[in-house]
Amino acid sequence: MVKKVYLSVPIIANRDTRTALEIAGVIRSTGHELISTWVLKEDPNGGLTETGVFERDTNGVRGCDIIVADVSTPSLGVGMEVMLAHTLGKGVICVYRQGTRLSWMVKGLPGAVLIEFKDGRDLREKLSMKLS
Repeated sequence: MVKKVYLSVPIIANRDTRTALEIAGVIRSTGHELISTWVLKEDPNGGLTETGVFERDTNGVRGCDIIVADVSTPSLGVGMEVMLAHTLGKGVICVYRQGTRLSWMVKGLPGAVLIEFKDGRDLREKLSMKLS
């Protein structure tokens, strides 16, 4: 069954486009629909106002089946999206780079799937298994 997947990654600080592209590739290769394609663009805000970004992102989370969030580095926006997804009963998958000092709020999130990865290959393998 094809699921709508919202990819949540840090945009303002600590942006890691390579990891975002890796995750997006896995989402697509497992047959699911990536609904937050703007996170892959050079200018993810695309001229939107702050309110416009908030509305786009929260509507995206509301419209997804699963959120995949890169929580390797602290991001208020990612945290807000993860909590919204959890509150709405969406599936939550949090991926993080090996060695990350992960927030206890993330570690304790009921029902969340946590995937620790050491490199791109490891990420692709582990995330593919969870999304298949």
